[in-house]
Amino acid sequence: MQGMEQPRKSKRNTARWDMDKVRYHLGKPPAPNREIRAIDGILQDVLDGLEQPQGENILILRDAWPKLVGAQIAKHSEPGFIKEFALYVFVDHPGWMPELERIKRMLLQKLQSRYRELRIRRLNFLLEHK
Repeated sequence: MQGMEQPRKSKRNTARWDMDKVRYHLGKPPAPNREIRAIDGILQDVLDGLEQPQGENILILRDAWPKLVGAQIAKHSEPGFIKEFALYVFVDHPGWMPELERIKRMLLQKLQSRYRELRIRRLNFLLEHK
């Protein structure tokens, strides 16, 4: 074994261990045991929580939409859904997207002042495929 190096004695790198312990959250107690539930029960709870209020809000916005954007634009767009403080508006033709982008700031201000309880912070326009 003349040409081969002898393996070095490995030393424990304590600085690296301390860093890994913090980075990977090692040494914390295990997560608590949770009650096991059937997936259909969990999904039903989620659906019950999402279904009613958002549907009513969208219906209210759809009724008021022509007053908010004008009759011509309302013929080619409609509120679709609200998700994470953003109102998603469906547009029926790509030619109407720039027009909606042009009035986006004014429309957002109207929505925030008239429908404060919806807490809409953004508007997103989606092309609706029919």
